Amino acid sequence: MGEKILSDWRRIQEECAGIACEMPFSFPPRCSIGCGGIARAAFFPANIAEMLFLSEFFTREGVKFAVLGNMTNVLPPDGVYEGALIFTDRLKSIGFGRTVFATAGVRAKALLDACEREGRTGAEFLAGIPCSVGGAAFMNAGAGGRYFSDIAESVLVCRSGRIRVLSREECGYGYKKSAFMEDGSIVLGTSFALDRADGKTVKKKRAEYLAARASLPKGRSMGCVFKNPPEAPAGKLIEGAGMKGLRLGGAVVSEKHANFILNTGGATSSEIKALISVVKNAVFSQYGIALEEEIRRL
Repeated sequence: MGEKILSDWRRIQEECAGIACEMPFSFPPRCSIGCGGIARAAFFPANIAEMLFLSEFFTREGVKFAVLGNMTNVLPPDGVYEGALIFTDRLKSIGFGRTVFATAGVRAKALLDACEREGRTGAEFLAGIPCSVGGAAFMNAGAGGRYFSDIAESVLVCRSGRIRVLSREECGYGYKKSAFMEDGSIVLGTSFALDRADGKTVKKKRAEYLAARASLPKGRSMGCVFKNPPEAPAGKLIEGAGMKGLRLGGAVVSEKHANFILNTGGATSSEIKALISVVKNAVFSQYGIALEEEIRRL
């Protein structure tokens, strides 16, 4: 059975010849939480055409696949992920005109570096967030009361095999959510509505946002695990439920910020999932509030 599965994936690799591929693919070195097993294969398209080819090919062949950016808020499974991964790493072009257009693989830091050089302001709240443009568009990433949806004029997506340009209103943005989470759209790029400013102003604003993030826990994590409910910040609720410092194997609720779970060494995805469940139950038992996960489970 194992030989047949391997043969099937070798055939898939041959069908996608010319597109960079890693088979098998190991999760721990790549994802920010540093755990998980392997995926059968990971592909790294060099352009939008290759991205579209892969998504159409996998859909046609009935192959499960996931599109990923930095994997900074993703919890992979232990064992084997029986599907393909498509990473946006190599889709990293930025263009300046009336708007600023960046493809899905552009990292937040690269976008801000370019904005600083070209004198565009408005995206500085992304400073220090280890996200890609695609991931930020998908999650409606934010910090300091500002969100991706505040600066996105339109988003280029592939939906049901068709490329579409969606206005901000069509993206279904809300607090840490978008329509893409439900409709299967693949984010290809975003046009940003950013104001003109001198580079020094942009640099100063970036520094302010970076300073505000300096107190966050260091180490291997997925960032904030839970969304903040209307009643109170998730970290405060978790701390109030006595969960700070709780450990399961190599996974621990951060003493510095209770909405972070850290991999202190050798944590498995199963341990992290179990710890998340314990935290949820404790908060619900204490406050009657059901925490909603911000992270994405693969």
